[in-house]
Formats: sequence, structure tokens, C-alpha cells
Amino acid sequence: MRVAITDFFASYVIASQNRGSALHPHSSLQFPDFSTSLFGDPLFCARRILNNVPYDSARLGLVCGSSKGDLNALPLWVDEQRVEWTPDVFVHHLAESLKSSGPSLSPNAACATGAHSLALGAGWIQDGRTDFVFAGAVEFPQPEIILAAYKNMNALSKSGIMRPFDARRDGFVPSSGFGFLLLESEERARKRGAEIHGFLSGTSLKCDATHMTSMHASGEFIARAIEDALQKAGNPKIDYINAHGTATQNDLVEARAIERVFGNRVPVSSTKPLTGHLLGASGAVEAVICLLAMRENFAPPTLNLEDVDTELNLDFVPQIGRKMEINATLSLNYGFGGHIGALVFERN
Repeated sequence: MRVAITDFFASYVIASQNRGSALHPHSSLQFPDFSTSLFGDPLFCARRILNNVPYDSARLGLVCGSSKGDLNALPLWVDEQRVEWTPDVFVHHLAESLKSSGPSLSPNAACATGAHSLALGAGWIQDGRTDFVFAGAVEFPQPEIILAAYKNMNALSKSGIMRPFDARRDGFVPSSGFGFLLLESEERARKRGAEIHGFLSGTSLKCDATHMTSMHASGEFIARAIEDALQKAGNPKIDYINAHGTATQNDLVEARAIERVFGNRVPVSSTKPLTGHLLGASGAVEAVICLLAMRENFAPPTLNLEDVDTELNLDFVPQIGRKMEINATLSLNYGFGGHIGALVFERN
């Protein structure tokens, strides 16, 4: 059973570049102006949306993950005995704000957390556990110790420019933000006359246990996740793929997996040069981007992709977006520990 998406919101900030944006049903994928940094308030957004939704608080589910929680709040725990650090603290604040007594969960799957949150939330709708689910993820600004760890792993871009799939790629630029979808059954959405922005029709969560930080060179496990998600969705024709694309060596593995399943017929881009690497929130924000891509029939570009790595053989969308008919999209995310998330979204 596919799950209807009846509202969504997202926001991100790349602090090092002093730019950001907010994404919602009335926003545009053109991203013409990065002059202001908008972070917004997910609690406010959630309350605003639910003001127009007839829901039973005991039947409202909340799935909100984070890769690390707000580590900057750790001193409050030590100095003031305020428990504001734990990774699940945000889902508590969300439940408190919405007065929800339904099930709540804060998954952690590193940079695949957002994808896992959406897949788990869709499962709650499918098995009838809840009537509505707010599903997504939030990523807080990272403290210096985490940034230093990424730097020591050579994961951070030395140039400060993300170039996924480019021969000169040298790592990612971290950012912070959040993304959430309101999920419900198609039957319920149509019965109450809700605007349906798309459907989450297929999900797959897998693990590549090859190495803590590197995927199997063949892309085999990513390919399995893609095939599983497609099968669950009824094997729709995918028109656009939003790749994880972190501008690291794993770009090659991801490209091999995509080529293994699709050949080079499907347009592919990574939107992380636009948003920065949102870590645990990546999958949630990129799900919103997939919804906007379908609505606008516009494949967003991979900024800074100027010299495609010769080992990669895909139909990349570099620099400038592509106007095209998009009825189904695939969103891919991976995280340290081998976590894999594949999500299929459809317009109808």
C-alpha cells in the first residue's frame, strides 16, 4: 500500500557559506537567492500544519531522527543537569508541542537517518498503527570535535566546494537543517479532501557491512536496496534519481550501483552542493526535493560538476537543472556503519 504525502517542510543552513533556504509546498527548486539564511522552526511548522488536520492525538505518530543529536548542548547536562543532548530529545519536544500520545521513535542510521525515518513512518501507516505520521529528521550544527574527526578522515572538502561525481571532488561541506513529511493513507487523504503532493510507494532499508565507512566497491548492496524498493513500489519507471553524492570516494560505488540497475538512462544529480551535507537530515530534505522535482517537472542540478570522473557512466545533470517530465523519483542515502535507504516517490 502506498502512503500519501499531504504536507511537507524543510530548511537548511550552510553556516560556512552564509546561505540557506526553506522548502515547502509553495517553494521553487530554482533556488535563485541564497542571500539570506532561513532556518525556521520545525515545531511551529508542525503545529501550523496540524491546525488544519482533524487528528486524534493518540493516533498521531512521530518519527524524528538525528545522526548525533545536539552535541553542543552536552555542557548543559554536565553543568546544569539539563538533559538536552540525547539524540531523541527533539522527538520529545515535538510530542510535547503537539500533545501527541501516539507512538514516537528517534532512529539513528548516521547519514541515512532521514530515509530510515520516512520508511519507518510509512510502515506505521501501512500496518494501521497510526492515522497520521510526522516523519523526518533534524541535524544540529556540529561541534568542533566532530568537524575535526571528519577532517582527520579526509571527508571534509579542503577547497570548501562540494563537487559530487567530479574528478576533482575532495569531500563534503557540512550543514544543518531539518525535513519532515506528513504521511497518511491514500484512502484517508482522499476522504478528507487533502491535497496530495505525492506518494511514498516503495522503501528499502539495507546494510552494507563491508567496512565502517566504505561501501563494497561493486555497489552490490546499494543495488539490492534499489531493486527491493522498486519491487515494493510495483516497478514504476523512474524518471529522476536524487543520489547521495557526498563528493567522496563512495560516489564511485554509488554510481556503479545505479548503473547496475538502470544503465545510464535515468538522469541523476546530487543536491548536496545546494544544501550542504545535512548528515542525518539528508534523506528527509532530499525527499522534499524529490516532491518538488515531480511537481515542477524539473531535475535539479549537481552544482560544481564540471569535469565528470571518467570512471562514472551515468546521465548526470550538471550545473543547470533540466526541464523534463518527472512522475517517479528515487532517493538514495547511506551512512557510516553501512546503513542504506532507498525511497521511491510517485506523483500519482
